[in-house]
Amino acid sequence: MTLNISLLFGLLLAGSLSGNPLDNTALDAIRSEATRNHPSAKAAANRTAAAAEEVRAVRLWDDPVAGVAFMAPRNPQMRRDEGDLMATVEIPLPKPGLYSANLLKAGALLRAENETSIAVRLESGIQATLLAIELALADETVRLSSGELEWLSEMEANAMEMSLDPLKTSIDPIRLTAEKIRLEQSVAASRRTREGLARQLNIVMGKSLDHSWPTLSLPVNPPPVPLAASEIARIPYANPRVRAMAQMQDAAAADVQITDRERLPSISAGIETRGYSGDGYRSTTLGLKMSLPWFNRENYQAKVDAAKFRTQAAAADTETLRREIASQVVVAATEAANAAAQATAYAGEIRKKTIEANESIQASWINSKAPLTDLLESRRLLFSVDLEQRRFIAMQLAAIEKLNFLVPSR
Repeated sequence: MTLNISLLFGLLLAGSLSGNPLDNTALDAIRSEATRNHPSAKAAANRTAAAAEEVRAVRLWDDPVAGVAFMAPRNPQMRRDEGDLMATVEIPLPKPGLYSANLLKAGALLRAENETSIAVRLESGIQATLLAIELALADETVRLSSGELEWLSEMEANAMEMSLDPLKTSIDPIRLTAEKIRLEQSVAASRRTREGLARQLNIVMGKSLDHSWPTLSLPVNPPPVPLAASEIARIPYANPRVRAMAQMQDAAAADVQITDRERLPSISAGIETRGYSGDGYRSTTLGLKMSLPWFNRENYQAKVDAAKFRTQAAAADTETLRREIASQVVVAATEAANAAAQATAYAGEIRKKTIEANESIQASWINSKAPLTDLLESRRLLFSVDLEQRRFIAMQLAAIEKLNFLVPSR
């Protein structure tokens, strides 16, 4: 009996590895290709490039202003004395600290766009990997169901041989044939589901709709589960959405400096040159102009206060997002741990006892000591155990993918 159990477990293991294993290497390749081809990732890259140009667009000096004027006085003597041609140039002087504040804001917005671009790439990647996990589970379902069909064919042959005994009457061959037809329909449905998942994956990855995917297999044993506490501690440093929000907070803080610098007086330097159209140069005047912002000091102070409130709001938004992601991390880590425990249990003692019961009932049925209904019920239970173990492995992989999305390795 022990030999048979080990042999059957070995067959399951070999069957699971018969397809292309969906390990970390395969998932990384799918994730990378999806990221390269997804239009959202390309759009995010363009927004990051635009933000980089905005940094280059920050300027220290405003454009100078030039002017030309002509004077036509009634008194010709005045025209000769003061000149009848004027040329002026005026340039605003930079406000202290305004350029550096604008540069800080543009840099923070660039870093925020860069983090957002990383988040978008992760989103497009996880769409593909989750579909790949579902595709592998569909392949496992087809594989297990096909194995059940082979077993039913064997039992059907046994039943036909047993029915040849003239001393026995049995409808077991008919029941087994009906069970086989039912399972064939189930396998056909699983194959259609697999085809639909493959097409969804092709769409996400930008491939042809009819691109053919090889048969995939899930890992036999559940991979290690990260600890929720350690993952939560990494959120401020690893999650790109939180990091982008933190950069928006820095941009809001720079906005406070900008509004504070803008309320300083605007000073501009100018030069004016006069000449006479008859014999040339007459005079040159240098001067300074200054705005008087104190008349609107309450308005400027209101802008500064508004910028400070926005900074506080950005800080609160960052903390809110961190808590939301921390909650999602706890859920994903719990799902991964539960699925791993269930997968281990189903692959261990549960499956062992189920195989023992099935072998015992099968032997009794062959010796006409147990009804076919008991044999079919025990076989369905064994199939259910194997399929549930595969589902728990898929659930754990999906939960780990969500964890990697929420707290990626950098």
